[in-house]
Formats: sequence, C-alpha cells, structure tokens
Amino acid sequence: MTTSPSVASAASPPQQPPTATPPAAAQPVVPHKTQYSRLVRIGGPLGLAVLALLVVCFWWSYRRNHSITEDAFVEAHIVNIAPQSVSGHLVRFLVEENDHVEQGQVLAEIDPVTYRDQVELARSKVEGAEAELRRQESALDRLRLEVPIQIEIAKRSHAAAMVDEARALQALKLTEDEVGHGVEGAQAALDAAKADLLLAQQEYTRYTVLEKEQAVPLKRAQEVTRSRDAAEAQRKLAATKLAQAEADRLRIEVAKRTWEASQQTTQKATKSVDLAETGNAQIREVELLTVVKKSGVDEAQRALTSAEDQLKYTRILAPFPGVVVKLYRHLGDFASAGVPILSMYNPELLYVTANLEETRLRGVAPGNRVELHLDAFADPFRGRVVWIDKSTGAQFALMPRNVVAGEFTKVVQRVPVRIAIERDERWPLLRAGLSVRAVINHGPGDPHAAEQAAREMVDVEMPFNRAKE
Repeated sequence: MTTSPSVASAASPPQQPPTATPPAAAQPVVPHKTQYSRLVRIGGPLGLAVLALLVVCFWWSYRRNHSITEDAFVEAHIVNIAPQSVSGHLVRFLVEENDHVEQGQVLAEIDPVTYRDQVELARSKVEGAEAELRRQESALDRLRLEVPIQIEIAKRSHAAAMVDEARALQALKLTEDEVGHGVEGAQAALDAAKADLLLAQQEYTRYTVLEKEQAVPLKRAQEVTRSRDAAEAQRKLAATKLAQAEADRLRIEVAKRTWEASQQTTQKATKSVDLAETGNAQIREVELLTVVKKSGVDEAQRALTSAEDQLKYTRILAPFPGVVVKLYRHLGDFASAGVPILSMYNPELLYVTANLEETRLRGVAPGNRVELHLDAFADPFRGRVVWIDKSTGAQFALMPRNVVAGEFTKVVQRVPVRIAIERDERWPLLRAGLSVRAVINHGPGDPHAAEQAAREMVDVEMPFNRAKE
C-alpha cells in the first residue's frame, strides 16, 4: 500500500527530502487557477454580451430620441450679381474672389459712354419740353387776359348797335308819320284849292256872262277874275306842296335803309359776341394743350430719370455686406443684362439645411436643439430647428417624377429642415457648402426660440431689404 506524503512526513520527519515541500505546497493552488479560468471563460463572454446589450440599448434609445442625417450642408443666401438692364464691356473690375465688400461698394463698372450720351439727349429733350410748356403757358395767360376784354368789347358794341337799331326804327316810324301827315295835309290843301278854284271858276264864268250883258259892275267882274286867279294860284301851290310831300316819301326809304343797316350792324355785333365768346373754348383748348405739354415734360423727365438710372446701373454695387465667392467675368469681358458676373453671400447669414427622411420627422419640431458635426471641425456646433419645410425636395427637382404611366417604386422622401447655428469663436471659419452630420433632439419644441432664431436671421438681412426699399 502506498503511503501518502503527509503520513510519511509524520512518521519520519528527519528523512523527508527538502525538495518534497514545493510540490506539497503547490497542490492547493491548482484548483484556484482552474476556477479563475472557468470564471474568465464564462464571465468574459457574458460581460461582453451585457456590454453589447447596454451599447445596443443606449444606441436604440439614442436613435429613438434623435433624428440623425448626414444629408446636411452649411448654406448661405448666395446672390448672383448681374448688370441691371444695361450691357457693355467691363471697363473696371474692382474685386477678386474671397474679397470682403461693404454694402454700396462698387464691384465693377460697364462702359458708361453710351448711357451718358443718352442722359444728355434726354436732358435736352426735357429742356425743350419745358420751353414749349412755358410758351404754351404764356399763350394761355395772354388768352385769359385778352378773351374777357374782347367779349366785353363785343358785348358793348352789340349793345350800341341795338340802341342804334332802336333809334333808326323810331326815326323810321317818325318819318313815316311825318311824311304821311304831310302828304295827307298837302292832298287836303290841294283838294280845298281845287274846290275853291272850281267855285271861283264858276263865279268867273257867271260874272263874265253878266259883265258882257253889263248886268254887273266891271269892278265886280274884275274882283271875281282876281278871285279865280288867286284860287288857281292856291291850287298850283297846293299841288306843289303835295308834290313836295310826295317827294318826302324818299325820307322814309332812307330811314328804312338806315334801320336795315342798323339791323345788320346789330347782327354783326351779335356774331362778334358769339365769336368773342368762342375765346373761352380757345382758352379751354389751350389749357388742354398745356396739360399735354405738362405731360410731355413729365414724360421727358421720366425718360431723363430712366436714362440717369441706366447710367447709374453701369456701376455695379454690392447690395449688402458680404464676401465674393466666384467671378464669372473679368476686365474687358462683355457683360449682358441679367447675366451674373460674380456671386457673393453674407457670411453673417449662415445656416444648415438638413434633408431629413420623412420617416424621421416624428418628434422633430421648431425650437428643438441640434448637434452639428462638421468634418472641418473637431468639436460639434450647437443649433436649433428654425422651421420644417412644407414640401419635400423632390417637388423642386429639375425632372420631377411622373408615375401616371403606372410604374412606381416607393422612395423615402426627404424634407428640408432649416437649422440656425449658434455663434461661437469658430463662426468666422464657417464656409458655405461644408458637409454636416445633424443630430436633432426629439421633443415638443420651443416655438419662441425658433421664432427668435428666425428673427435674428431676418435682422441680418434687414439692411439689404431697407436698401432695396
């Protein structure tokens, strides 16, 4: 029977070899190593599994509470600067790429000779139109003075003509009455003279017979003869007066002619009044012509203003403070109206546009905080969601999809989300177009903060807007 090392040691201690102690002492260590190895073999994978589970849970929770996209870029309002309604050769180019410019600074100038000549021509037209207007206004003032006087003179002449006509008519009536009465009187006197002559003739005849018979005295016969001769003379006188009275009828014709002449004068005076009163229409016509002349002056002035604006547009100015990022034309090139010669943007107005999948919009609201990882910077930037666009980016594609023919493949659409970047000391190093990885925190949002961020962006653009006004 083989004895164990412990029994042998107890029976004969002096005979135990000194080298037997290490193996006896190593015997208890062997089980501990085995347990540790077993623990490592079992606990190591379990710990890794737990760690992996924790990482997966953290990743799942992080992804659940954040919307992440790498389809995001730093953007700015890049403005293409082009000549406004003028064309020509660039005779001055005062900026280069990456130059910082101030609002109103001259960037370039188009050859102004042609447009300066147009300004001088337009100015000469304005002077001519103003001179014509002054002449027309002078004529209008003269008419306004002359026409009332002419009307007053015509009216007075008409009144005088009417008075003369009335006088002529009255004179005609008086002449007719006078001549009529004269003729009647002369005719009556003639008739009376004839009657007296007839009576005297009869007496003469009777007394002549009686005188021959010597029945009457000679003296009585002579008296009868003298009476007959006197009656004859009275008849002749009455006939002469009647002839004279008949001759006075010519006065009636003269008076009638005078009255008719006065009537014609009155008619002429009436027409003169009408003609003078047409001066009011002439004044109105000249007033309208004056208005036309004023419109001509205004039109010439507008043409001058337009020509001066064209001349101003030959100097291309910076619409806002910013930085020149691209030159499309150089000194001596021909610049056309509306064709950009350079591009610039305001470095103070930078933001991030993140094209977020429509499946990741849930939980994103204006005002949510955003973590912006830029490849050009080691540390991320901070930001806030300003607004979420009301349409997807596909709506503005150059070639929108058309599925009316029936073919359709569902593609997750992306919605632009604007993010305001919080400023820090690295702000001047930002560049438009840098790639961004945007991590948007989910939450109810902060409309006040989003409105404040949008207002700050508008305030940056406000000087440019005021300049345009």
